[in-house]
Amino acid sequence: MPTSTAIRVPSAMRIGDVQLPAASCATRDTLWIHHYAAALYVPPRESPIDALQDPQQPKALHVQILSKAFLPKEMPKKWRDTLQGELDGAAFGAVREAWHELSVGDRLTVAYLPGPGMTLQLNDRVVARTPKHEVIDALLKTWAEGEPVPQRVNRVVASHPCQH
Repeated sequence: MPTSTAIRVPSAMRIGDVQLPAASCATRDTLWIHHYAAALYVPPRESPIDALQDPQQPKALHVQILSKAFLPKEMPKKWRDTLQGELDGAAFGAVREAWHELSVGDRLTVAYLPGPGMTLQLNDRVVARTPKHEVIDALLKTWAEGEPVPQRVNRVVASHPCQH
């Protein structure tokens, strides 16, 4: 397993029948507090940005909650607005409910597979599903915070390689 600041994330993730290696690993820290560890999974030999933006490519983001010290009670507005605009009412409601249930040690996975589409899981439980790739595009745009998505992805991936 690669490490990120001594925090372990899976070195690979199986999405459907596809094994995806970790392309980027990082932790979010404030002083000595690790908030979460995250890893991005894309097909081998595929550039992360190409895989992320291509609806024909599988991809996944895995996040493990390490501390709730600064986790807000409500999902941050930028993520709430993005997901509400992309998911149907039932799926969005399930995501908001899952946010309230988050605990230290929980694993959140957003995975996309051509055909079935996007699945959001909390630990081993499917929280929401949509066939649309647009939700991935919208999440990337929100995460990039005004920076062009390709530049932001390339910069972050380059600065947070996984230690194999």
